[in-house]
Amino acid sequence: MKSLSLIVALLLSSVSYAQVEQEIDSFGGNEALYIKAKALNPEVENEVIQNRFTNRTNRFEVAPEFAGVFGGDAYNHTNNVGMNVHYHINPAWSVGLKYSYSFNTLTPEGKAMVAKASEEAATNPKDPKYLYPQVVYPKTETMGLVNWYPIVGKLSFGKWGVAHFDTYLTAGYGSMELSSGSTPAAMMGLGFGFWVNSNVTTRLEYRAQQYKAEYYDKTENMLTNTASVQMGWML
Repeated sequence: MKSLSLIVALLLSSVSYAQVEQEIDSFGGNEALYIKAKALNPEVENEVIQNRFTNRTNRFEVAPEFAGVFGGDAYNHTNNVGMNVHYHINPAWSVGLKYSYSFNTLTPEGKAMVAKASEEAATNPKDPKYLYPQVVYPKTETMGLVNWYPIVGKLSFGKWGVAHFDTYLTAGYGSMELSSGSTPAAMMGLGFGFWVNSNVTTRLEYRAQQYKAEYYDKTENMLTNTASVQMGWML
């Protein structure tokens, strides 16, 4: 009797397992049921645009700039004012143009060399031992730009609200007008954009730039560092 009960239990278990297996198989093969199940928990490919503060696709941005330049000619210090115009292809990429105008002043070393040469010229005008140094300084700069914006985020300031930001990489190529003539120039950099509202952003940017300067007796390969502040308006 016990053997018979055991056989019946095994048969019922097999039937139950077969039914479950058939239901699982039919679930995988039933396209309509599969679509309904997928609708309950869809696999959505989220682009980073969904988390951005504003949509920049097919929009222009105008960004005036003030920049300080470190490096270059040892006797000269440069500050730039300029304008950037960006066309945002999509939220991750933009292309643009940069134009900068340079203001130059002598460094303390440069002022000392000029003073020394002036003194020597006054005391020994026919055969001075010290000559005025040649200073090669930038006048203007024009570049094409490519920008990539890979990271977007938010910073919470508690009761003061939430600040939206994005970071970007930038690269450019163009020409510089120097006191000794024009020269090709290339740059690479990174930046941080902080949104004031949906149309206004501030940009803090660092760039490394390379160009060549022609002196009387040599050609110098210049590598400068530029830190800039920009204010961008979306059009």
